Amino acid sequence: MLPDVAMMKMVSPGPWPYAEMGWSATLKLNEPVISIAYPETLNQPLPLVRSGMINNVLNEYGFFQSTCKMEPGDSGGPIFDYLGRVIGLHSAINGDVDYEIPVDLYRKYWSALQNKQTYAALPEQEDTVGTDQEKIITIPKPADLNAIVIKTAKKHQKNVVEINSSQAGKTIEILGTLIKVNNVTYIVSKSSMVGTNPLLKLPKGRSIQIEVRYRDKSSDLALLEAAEKLKGGISQNAFVKDSISEDTLGDFLTSVMSEDEPSVVGIIGTKNFMLNKVASMGYLGAAVAYASPVAITVVQPGSPAGNADFQVGDQLVSINKMQITKPEDYGNTLMKYWQGDTVKFELLRKGTVFPKEIVLTGRPERPATHPADLFKGGKSVRRDGFNTVFAHNADVKPEQCGGPVMDMHGNFYGINIARFSRTSTVVIPAANIESFLKTAIQLK
Repeated sequence: MLPDVAMMKMVSPGPWPYAEMGWSATLKLNEPVISIAYPETLNQPLPLVRSGMINNVLNEYGFFQSTCKMEPGDSGGPIFDYLGRVIGLHSAINGDVDYEIPVDLYRKYWSALQNKQTYAALPEQEDTVGTDQEKIITIPKPADLNAIVIKTAKKHQKNVVEINSSQAGKTIEILGTLIKVNNVTYIVSKSSMVGTNPLLKLPKGRSIQIEVRYRDKSSDLALLEAAEKLKGGISQNAFVKDSISEDTLGDFLTSVMSEDEPSVVGIIGTKNFMLNKVASMGYLGAAVAYASPVAITVVQPGSPAGNADFQVGDQLVSINKMQITKPEDYGNTLMKYWQGDTVKFELLRKGTVFPKEIVLTGRPERPATHPADLFKGGKSVRRDGFNTVFAHNADVKPEQCGGPVMDMHGNFYGINIARFSRTSTVVIPAANIESFLKTAIQLK
């Protein structure tokens, strides 16, 4: 494995924006770096900002390594030093290690790369790399940042709780956030991870019964209330009610955990955006041809459709009383439903209409083989279908969602709602939490 270096030329007239080049030869261990690139899983028009540090200035393959996690789509994206200069380009993931192409290779082969040529070996033509005129300081491990994170976490750990409940015969765990509204302390958590008979874990091994008062499927939030009065809770005065702006991109955030686990730091990576329903869409397991009348052409064995005796050739009449007259009606109607929803179908078979009531399941996922999908903890099951979220790069496990996200000044930015991918955890913003609370408390 060697760094793959390429160059393209802009042929349309400019002027074009550009980034200043740094020098990779002067990189230091623990030097802070910033990545700005496009992970394809988020599928957003603007890039994702991530932070990290240098953890190997030059490995045996000729790359340097950083803790700015990448995934497919990021390759070729820039990584910047703390002075805002390009010091490398994202290249590859090797296990849990991220390889970056040193920018000095571009300096060294700048003239050779002007030629329209694919080189089978490193070009003989070399340029002078030069030396960095900036005074590069030795970067210590970010002890000061860790101290601030620990201080923020300790201040707000009292507002983080652990919830146990039952789901499909198993005990599941998730975090919850205590929020005070009108002198009453409520618990807000991730709805799809709160099952039946929820219990709130308390110190010294004690637990108390809590009750779900309201669920909102679009945000995957649940409002819970304890049988006894709870103390504490994040004040609504601490809510950050403005949308994420360009000025706040890159700001540090702390994902506060319970007292049993260390809190996690990350940076704001995106503005607010809609995360379309893909993985969370309900799965039927039947396909139709692009023709009218709309007839079943494929039924997957073992799928909800297969188990309900859907048959190839069956004509779809309606879905939840919505008439299906053309193929796009089928897809557009099914997209409205989630995993676990009960849906009524009417099928026409040999002149007779058959009613079918089916519980949609989750879409089967292929076994993970790419390093980008093999990260510790994995993805949340419900990780998309949100009207408004923002992303940050904290390593939050699925069972650690439901907890609060705070800045270094104690401002409440929202609740971690899902570990979306290797690079991203997504957050329901505080302004949306506030709207949820208003609706939930009125209807509980």
